[in-house]
Amino acid sequence: MTQENQWIISWRDQNDCTQEMLFELDRGYRYGVAVHSEGDRERFLDLILHPLETAVVSPDGGLLNNIRIDENLLLPLSYHRLLTESTEQHIVELFGVCGLNEMETHELLTRLPSQLSPYQKRLVGFVRSALMNPRVMIYDAILGGVSQTEMEKIRRFDEFFRRYSPAHTAVYLDYDTHLDAQIHANQTFIL
Repeated sequence: MTQENQWIISWRDQNDCTQEMLFELDRGYRYGVAVHSEGDRERFLDLILHPLETAVVSPDGGLLNNIRIDENLLLPLSYHRLLTESTEQHIVELFGVCGLNEMETHELLTRLPSQLSPYQKRLVGFVRSALMNPRVMIYDAILGGVSQTEMEKIRRFDEFFRRYSPAHTAVYLDYDTHLDAQIHANQTFIL
């Protein structure tokens, strides 16, 4: 259920009791959501995902493996009719804010997802999601499986996106119940 500034999700916990999760929208809050199983993760994503209002940055970047990175970035924008004259510049800016220069960005854009490291896939997934300018950005288990240096870069994704959309809501979804200490969550839900 969505209201103008709130997102309420009803959830049946392990004791079969109904719980309500309240997400405040358009306030720049960060939420942690810790799940116990893959089934819980999928159910939560099904409840919270709404095209154009939400975007997900997943461990694999959510990329289509048979098309180049530039096409992966432009396809959802084209589908939702969000392509503008400044899209290319915005892509370069977003990669730049994340630490890539124009030459590195151009090289990355011409590659296939299978040629990218786990960090690079998450970086591309982040840029693709940020281009959609969602009200709710979901970071789905993106902190694992990378080096400590890359993990620090990933933690900064939300900071980078807030430069363009300061009031968006961030939801960090993971299996780690101590997630809120890493992301400084306003509230953490354990499902």
